[in-house]
Amino acid sequence: MQLTAALTVVMALVLGTLLTACTAAPIMVDSGLDLGVPGAAIETVPGVPGYPACGTEPIAHGGTTWYPFRPSNIADFPALTAAPAPTGGLGGGTMHAALPAVAAPGPGDDVGTLTIYEGGFAYWISDSGRIETWLTDQPLEYAWVC
Repeated sequence: MQLTAALTVVMALVLGTLLTACTAAPIMVDSGLDLGVPGAAIETVPGVPGYPACGTEPIAHGGTTWYPFRPSNIADFPALTAAPAPTGGLGGGTMHAALPAVAAPGPGDDVGTLTIYEGGFAYWISDSGRIETWLTDQPLEYAWVC
């Protein structure tokens, strides 16, 4: 009985070590991140579905999963002009409010334009101009839940 228990523990440790070595651990996000800065813009793609209203919803496009994040070094990022919102105001900066619940998307909130940059960065802004976010292709885990 003791030998079986000992073998089970050893096998679990070996398996855990092997699985850890096979996959890169996601970066835990609890506030802003410094992941470097985007290089030159590579491609701009309109009509990309997404709804990162909470800041934890990835956007998938062209075989890449993009994870929303708030850059802590935003002053080093390319200057962007927000699209006018239907209300006549301007869309805000990168979204960083954690909402207790996510409202259903309004017109133009769940499709937008994705601009892909060198270095594993992208920027997505909804067609309505109300939702926008910087994205990275590095897997992220978030410290909040919507």
